[in-house]
Amino acid sequence: MSRVTLFYDADCGFCQASVDWLVEKSRPGTLQTIAYQDEVRMSRYPMVDRTLADKGIQALGEDGKLWRKAAATGFCLRNVPGWEWLGHFILCPWVRPFAELGYALVAGNRLRISRWMGRKACRVADPKQK
Repeated sequence: MSRVTLFYDADCGFCQASVDWLVEKSRPGTLQTIAYQDEVRMSRYPMVDRTLADKGIQALGEDGKLWRKAAATGFCLRNVPGWEWLGHFILCPWVRPFAELGYALVAGNRLRISRWMGRKACRVADPKQK
């Protein structure tokens, strides 16, 4: 079990739904989420490439390794009971290229998928409320 900091696009309904699912299903204390739009919290992570915000998630392990897109998904899934196998499978060297293609397909259609899910609005917390 490892701690993961997950960076995601809170302006995307599909991303929000995915993060909600991960937070709900992950082992307690293993997942911290930070929206790319949260200027204050993002300033603590200069190693995270914010230009990738509209292209995919990034996950930072406690060892300092930064995972991107499908690999970040696999890395996060390793902390979800019942889904660990999929996380390890996605990270297999011979599977990863196919996982990246699938990730790109979903990412390229995420706004459309968000509308299908009925999710539209950004829900980034107001920094004044923290």
